[in-house]
Amino acid sequence: MASKDGLVKRVLGDIYGSVEPLEVVTELCDEYDARWPGSGMDLASCEYMAEKMKGHGLQNVHLEKFTIPSWIRDSSKLEVTEPKQKKIDCIALPMSSEGIVEGELIYLGAGPVHIYEELADEIKGKIVMVNSGNPRGMKRFLHRSEKYQRSVLAGAAGWIFMNHYPAYGPPTGGISPIIPGIGVSYEDGMYLARMLERKGRVKLRLETKCTNVIVDTWNVVGDIPGTSGSDDWVIYGAHYEGHDIAVGALDDATGAAIVMELGRALVKEKEHLRHNMRFICFGAEEIGLFGSRAYCDDNPDFMKNVRFMLNFDAAGRAGRQGFCLHGWPGLEPLFGEVIKEIGTDLPMWQSVGPYSDHWPFVLKGVPTATMGDPDEAAKRAGRGFGHTKYDTVDKVDLRAMRECAGNAAVLALKIANTDEWPVKHRNQVEIDTLVASQGLEETVRLGVKLKKYLEERRNSLRPETVAYLGRISGSWDEVL
Repeated sequence: MASKDGLVKRVLGDIYGSVEPLEVVTELCDEYDARWPGSGMDLASCEYMAEKMKGHGLQNVHLEKFTIPSWIRDSSKLEVTEPKQKKIDCIALPMSSEGIVEGELIYLGAGPVHIYEELADEIKGKIVMVNSGNPRGMKRFLHRSEKYQRSVLAGAAGWIFMNHYPAYGPPTGGISPIIPGIGVSYEDGMYLARMLERKGRVKLRLETKCTNVIVDTWNVVGDIPGTSGSDDWVIYGAHYEGHDIAVGALDDATGAAIVMELGRALVKEKEHLRHNMRFICFGAEEIGLFGSRAYCDDNPDFMKNVRFMLNFDAAGRAGRQGFCLHGWPGLEPLFGEVIKEIGTDLPMWQSVGPYSDHWPFVLKGVPTATMGDPDEAAKRAGRGFGHTKYDTVDKVDLRAMRECAGNAAVLALKIANTDEWPVKHRNQVEIDTLVASQGLEETVRLGVKLKKYLEERRNSLRPETVAYLGRISGSWDEVL
């Protein structure tokens, strides 16, 4: 067997000398557009990725089909009707219901959690606008979907999601098909907020034309069997689709490309991997983590043998490529050894949120982590180009992708060759405790409140909302 030091250097040399991740990102974005679920380009891109995996030498490469609710965009309109008439550029948010809403505007800024109940009497029947920033002083990330759901529960008739970044255009992002929801740019949102402050009252007419549909889409899976004959598995995964308005280069063609790059580099060293590795490119993350949820639900016996899952979402962004452990202090010594072996100053911290493909694994008790730099994320204060039409290939940094893949490869060599795994799966009590410790308990329970709210109004709901109500259970994995 090659020396440990020689093995690491060989793998890192391969990754740092490779341009394939950028080539894969370019191919996914330029040839397959957004890879949107049900578009046809999702299947075509999956077939492309599967062929790449097979060509690299991964085994058991296959597509796994699952059926989900998806969405087709048509036109959207937003118009100020009082105190003057003015058309505002907008885009419907994915999964929005179709409809026309006329009502007064109320602007809630970044939409802090407490404001929806405090202003419920003022919100009811109005068109709520919130921006995409995080409320000042809030330690956890307040996701778009939570702001939307809290607005619905407060009685909003329509919803506007305003970008808090100048010059990036209207933001997109999945919501639920309950009330019509749209995105507007920072500039147009500030105009509306300024008009409201100056005039005291702004009336709007909001119209969304779109179709909620049921479609088939796919995950892509490929393996590197370990040499020990054990049943333990390490999963490296990322979603591959963007949003329908954007090719999603950073979010998350880069993640899919890095997953495939790691498969390419590590399969060359398969005789030096004692435990099994599985590489998964998930579909339909952006509208509800559907690919990862389907994978976890459809493979219950396999899940019991997953020792670790690393999720690459918007992989290779600017900043250091460190490790965010999702509440696993027992893994800190092992990750510390990995960082020491990499030989650079990398962050390692503990936190977890429910808005990416690690979350279904978290709810199964599986040890999980993501990569990135908390200091860089704090400076960025949001997605940047992500979730806009400007998330394009020219924004991708090959150097950052190489660092991400290289650091993850060193981690893989460590995890796949550690026989005595230091942690066990969490039980349900421990999962509940983790969620509560992150301040997420109320967030993940919003589904229960939402289901009750909609049941009480069933007779007045739009057809797509009734269909949505039939799907939701109020479980913890339905936070989007």
